[in-house]
Amino acid sequence: MPGVSVTASDQCTGCGICARDVCFVDAIRLVDERAVIGEACRGCGRCVDVCPEEAIEISIEYGQFVEKSIARITSLVDVS
Repeated sequence: MPGVSVTASDQCTGCGICARDVCFVDAIRLVDERAVIGEACRGCGRCVDVCPEEAIEISIEYGQFVEKSIARITSLVDVS
């Protein structure tokens, strides 16, 4: 998702919990016993919630991300 990045830190132990039926777009793979988040990632944060090592991090890359996202979808949904 533009403006959001999800990464696995060095704390990842390669347990694979995040890669098992958690990601709805199948964007997580284990490579060399470490989670790798692929470009298909939508930034939902489900993998962040299930990681027992708290090794997956989600970050917003610019300060106005939330405001710009709301402005972009306001005409499509009721956000009030």
